Amino acid sequence: IEVDARRAARDARLPVVAIEDFPGNYAHADGADATLLVVESSAAREIAITRLGARCPRVEAHAPARYDGYRAQLTGLRTATAARWAAPGAPEVLWAGQPETDDALRTLAVALPALRAAGAHLLFKAHPRDPGYASGAYARLLSGSDVDITDVTPLDVAAALVRAPRLVLTQFSSVAIEAGFYGIPGVWLLLAGAGGARLHEKKGYRVPPLLDAGAAAYASDAAQVPDLVQRSLTDPAWREATIRRFDAYLETGEAAAPRLAARLRELA
Repeated sequence: IEVDARRAARDARLPVVAIEDFPGNYAHADGADATLLVVESSAAREIAITRLGARCPRVEAHAPARYDGYRAQLTGLRTATAARWAAPGAPEVLWAGQPETDDALRTLAVALPALRAAGAHLLFKAHPRDPGYASGAYARLLSGSDVDITDVTPLDVAAALVRAPRLVLTQFSSVAIEAGFYGIPGVWLLLAGAGGARLHEKKGYRVPPLLDAGAAAYASDAAQVPDLVQRSLTDPAWREATIRRFDAYLETGEAAAPRLAARLRELA
């Protein structure tokens, strides 16, 4: 649908601005190239230029306007989240899955022992396009894990995050980015045989620029996961520093849409 719209616009000699919702999502199509590609950061710009080569349109970096709703509520979201963290009980960790069932199963098999060691309660959220969820592919792994688990797959993202998990575990779901606006840090499990390889296959890089900026943590090896989970749950200084870097990378202090709109008016 997007490519057809881009092609129709080019045929009508209208400018086409493609706004990536995740680094690497813009794809070249003959006769449908963008006039301008908008990416989330200067690092994402370099990824686009390297990935697309001679087919790369002009690229500009603008903070992603899709998160302006969260920017407008930032103080309230973080205050409410911190208040829930003060309540007694096991720390909750939200798992945000990807569509590929086998990758998710391999990654969860690494994460579950780390969660058990940390005494965490898992909020399990499968991806809405994960065929394995409907077929019961996770039942055996989760039931045999000795981890307390609540299935929050039916909840939308906001309803899952309002539960105030202390951490989001993912391969590369944007749920972990949304969580940062609540003050919830993320740990991305980019293992060679699962999340990392799949990310490279889909997007053309192995480490998202958000992670290179230190705005979330990541593990590329299963041996790193237990210590990383434990630290992210128990080290306040680490958590605060990660969220500060998140705020810097996502420019959470100012609405992004007005600045982007001003740029688009120049092209109209």
